[in-house]
Amino acid sequence: MKKAILVFSVLGLLLSFNAYALDNSFVNIRSRIFEESKQIKALLTTSKDAILLSSMWDSCLMTMRELDAYFHMLGIFNTIKQRDLDEDAVIFLSRWLSEVKAGSELNIRILTESAYPTESQAAIHIARIKNHFGELNTKIDSELNKISLLREAIKRKKK
Repeated sequence: MKKAILVFSVLGLLLSFNAYALDNSFVNIRSRIFEESKQIKALLTTSKDAILLSSMWDSCLMTMRELDAYFHMLGIFNTIKQRDLDEDAVIFLSRWLSEVKAGSELNIRILTESAYPTESQAAIHIARIKNHFGELNTKIDSELNKISLLREAIKRKKK
């Protein structure tokens, strides 16, 4: 009976991972960061805060690439058959998300501590980006909790 519940739990988690890459809040956050990067890019040539805006634009692009890589990793993860799934794949996903979160936290800290914009548009974009990165970190925490449950289920299954 316990094995059946465990198998169904793992199966449910795996099936939920299949839907993540297609429609989830990571995609929505990525889209908002992308839209913000387009607005920042438009200001680069006319703003007095071009260096700050350039740095923010780079941060947006890097975060989008990291999220794209996570989506691809989920695609690879989902090709692993349930009976072949091991803890290493789950650990890799969680480590990647932890690195994305660390990068977002660094961006928030840099924007909080050292950003002194001279124009109001730059200040508006700083606030928006900090909000987007904060939302991303909240989502990553939620995702890491789900992945840790999957990891525990795999450990129990192996025993």
